[in-house]
Amino acid sequence: MTDREKQGTYTVISEQTDHGCTTVRAHPRNATYHIVDYPDEEARERVANLSAGSVVTLELSRAGRRSNVWRAESVSTTQTDGGISR
Repeated sequence: MTDREKQGTYTVISEQTDHGCTTVRAHPRNATYHIVDYPDEEARERVANLSAGSVVTLELSRAGRRSNVWRAESVSTTQTDGGISR
């Protein structure tokens, strides 16, 4: 993993918008990341199905050079607001 990649546990704080952007907060740092890119449609759909409050394990890589936009390289649901992992 390079210094531009981040792997860890995140809480969804803003559900995916019509433009495909989802905002997550990292544990325990509380830094926020805006996910705007996905490796495939399946990953995009997995993130789209998450509601605010869901906890996920993500591997993120930079999607842009200067702003806080990220690509979700891998998505693994840990806990959703309605219960346990998928």
